[in-house]
Amino acid sequence: MVTPLLRALREKFPASEIDVLCSRLAVGILELAPGIARRFALRYRNLPYALSLEKQTLVRELRARDYDFAILLERAKRYRFLLERAGVREIRSFRETPFDPRAHAIVNNLRAAGFEDEGRLDMEVLLSDDDRKRAAELLSDVPGPRIGIHVGYGPRGKKRNQSERLKGWSSDNFTAVAAGLLERGASLVFTGTREDEGDVESILARLPSAASVVSLAGRTSMRELAAVVQSLDVLVSVDSGPAHLAAATGTPLVVLWGPAILEQVRPLSSRTPIALLRHPPPCAPCFETPLMKTCRRNVCMESITPREVLVRVEALLERGENPTSPVPGGVPLPPSR
Repeated sequence: MVTPLLRALREKFPASEIDVLCSRLAVGILELAPGIARRFALRYRNLPYALSLEKQTLVRELRARDYDFAILLERAKRYRFLLERAGVREIRSFRETPFDPRAHAIVNNLRAAGFEDEGRLDMEVLLSDDDRKRAAELLSDVPGPRIGIHVGYGPRGKKRNQSERLKGWSSDNFTAVAAGLLERGASLVFTGTREDEGDVESILARLPSAASVVSLAGRTSMRELAAVVQSLDVLVSVDSGPAHLAAATGTPLVVLWGPAILEQVRPLSSRTPIALLRHPPPCAPCFETPLMKTCRRNVCMESITPREVLVRVEALLERGENPTSPVPGGVPLPPSR
């Protein structure tokens, strides 16, 4: 969701050098992004500065770059501390331009950098020929239509069972969707990290053994995953990073939405249809609020039925060569100012 800002900076300051400080996982996504001179990766972001050789080394490297200004899109004080220690002349952040909770994060990122007109909000992920070649190899035996299913949404922490987590959807529901899609003649591509392998295997064990199904959980890099997603006819996902990859690469998407703040972080795309399934209870959205920590049952996700998902997937497949026609639950781009 930072890529529209990077694009805007490239266009406004074509002669400038732009560096990016991000997480280790994000570096791969930005490796091919044009106009970025250097990419700094922070592996252990929560370790205090006094105990972190990584952060101390990072500050020295940033200070040597002698930055005119930095755009800070994290609100935790430890990140501003790093930029101040690095001697950045001017810091633009949500302290100077308060985050608007009614606007999307992409819009807030642009405003923090001083862009009054939000401009184009589409996310972008650039892929190499090797990324596409790897995706083609992984999908070589998978006939169309190819439906991707992504069950996970991030590090599991203390909860090993994906369906018990706030954004999770039960494996029974995913199994029902998978079985319904197979009955309709689709091929299934399960994506995910190594942490998702157990959940995927439990679903596969309940599907016909001769079914056209492949699991790529734990078998792709981030960009290879993006290339796989781009090769799908539809992706079905909980609120996750791959859902945003689908929006960025132009793959039709069915996203199952629960406790997150819809206005701020929903996948956006003007290039592909997005069917968003959501039945918010009175307590939603609770994500990043004290209420989230007391939630013992994600009723917002339980209310989404397999039948609804199947209906949305069928609607997207039937669109064929008319990808601009409206889809129930679709989320268009918000208008620019």
